[in-house]
Amino acid sequence: MTTPTSSNADNADNAETVETKRQNFSMTPEQETKLNWLRDAIGAANTKETILRSIDLMVTLKRHIRPGTQLFLHTPEGQVRLLIPELESPQTGNWQYLVERPHPWRRQLYIKGRKLLASTVWQDMIANEMSKEEAVDNWNLPLVAIQEAVRYCESHTELLKLEAQEERYRLEEQGVSLEPKTTY
Repeated sequence: MTTPTSSNADNADNAETVETKRQNFSMTPEQETKLNWLRDAIGAANTKETILRSIDLMVTLKRHIRPGTQLFLHTPEGQVRLLIPELESPQTGNWQYLVERPHPWRRQLYIKGRKLLASTVWQDMIANEMSKEEAVDNWNLPLVAIQEAVRYCESHTELLKLEAQEERYRLEEQGVSLEPKTTY
């Protein structure tokens, strides 16, 4: 679709033609609720304006964020790191047993060949006071894979903490109680 545009509507001879394309996509009710909230929060006139302003923001951020850059929000309580996975650099490294997997917001690495987060192995070892050798038996993984998962987790504690906070937030938003249940 072409749309004539002009800075002076009375002068059609100076009209510039801009190519536009109509977008049509489906949304879940949760996505629609978020979009409506955002529209109200930023004072956008309609859904289209909300989406276009959001795109402009993401493009601006992505253009200015360099590898290793982190975003922080300054609040009266102090600094809070903003974790926006789409803006984070990939964590590719020289990992033999760890790989990235597509996920809407999670960026930590998984054990290769399994749907198992490296942090799950590491946290299980800590919670159960397991040695690396005991973790080998428990998870049926080579010792070097356990060592690599531990090394990765110990060097990415900030990311793991931020993702744990995000997961807690998402569960609470769904009404999941995270408090331990007491039985009598």
